[in-house]
Amino acid sequence: MAANIVSKNGGLTNDMWNVNAQMMEAYINDVNTEKNNYDDFINKIFNVKKSDKFGESIGSYTEFGDFVPTSVDGAAAVLDDIQSGPTKLIQHTTFKKLFRITREMNEDSKVDLMQAKGRNMVQAYKRTRAAFASTALTACAKKSLTVPATTFSFNGVAGFDCAAADKKGLFATDHPGVKAPAKTQSNVFTNAFGADATVLNRLANIGRNLENGSDVTMGYTFDTIIIPSNCYALEDTIKKIIRTDLMVGSQLNDINTQKGLWTLIVDPCWQADDGTAPFILMSTEANKELLGNKLYDRVALDVTADVDITTNDMIWNGYARMSVGFPSWQHVILGGAAYGTTLA
Repeated sequence: MAANIVSKNGGLTNDMWNVNAQMMEAYINDVNTEKNNYDDFINKIFNVKKSDKFGESIGSYTEFGDFVPTSVDGAAAVLDDIQSGPTKLIQHTTFKKLFRITREMNEDSKVDLMQAKGRNMVQAYKRTRAAFASTALTACAKKSLTVPATTFSFNGVAGFDCAAADKKGLFATDHPGVKAPAKTQSNVFTNAFGADATVLNRLANIGRNLENGSDVTMGYTFDTIIIPSNCYALEDTIKKIIRTDLMVGSQLNDINTQKGLWTLIVDPCWQADDGTAPFILMSTEANKELLGNKLYDRVALDVTADVDITTNDMIWNGYARMSVGFPSWQHVILGGAAYGTTLA
């Protein structure tokens, strides 16, 4: 999503800054519309929406069970009803950044340096937006964990929520049902990806057979693999498995059943811990229908500019509000985790 940048050159009482201030405003808006990897990553992995509230609350409901057959004429119908499921409140966070263009830079027409600072402002915003979302999504992939993470830290600030609506970590072994809370399901596994398609195929099958809060198998097809940007061996293996015609690692002439089924996304903001190679499987359809990964833009990047009367420098202030949350969990599976279910 392109940010809505508004530059306000308030407080300018002379012509000293007018020309370069207008140039900078136009330049920042141009940079903002350029294609970049961070926006591309967000749009592929998250359901991006605008918000006009302090936060967004997303609820869920169970569904009716199957129709019940009768063998007796005039038999009464079985009464059914729906009940509310877990609700997820996603609250926005404010982000700020400013930079300074000195009067001397303006007087000497150091346009390249001015533009470099403007470009960095936009890039920092887009990178922050992607990194914030990525850190929330991958919080459970740390090798030090023995239980799921429900909060995460970002740029030195702790306490950001990354739990699913059921209050469990996004990736947990004990996600409860709604109609049958004692019945739990797992979407986190310790098994490494491996050198062939065995683990990939098995986890995709587990994902297809995950049940909703009404204990109904949803049948979603998992079609996306998300990996850290520093796991080059894992990336190479996956590319072979999902793109070659024949079965990888075998002398047999069997066809590769995984070819054409998967999209590989390398998360530019995800750095796996040393000695680990975690990966996330996602169903694009489930992500959209279940509102799995949500990113809200409360205020897209808003840039204001004004002259500092004490220095005659121009200060550019960037402001944004956004949030990330996970109303459901059945759209994703984490493999290669430090904790979780181990498949025999």
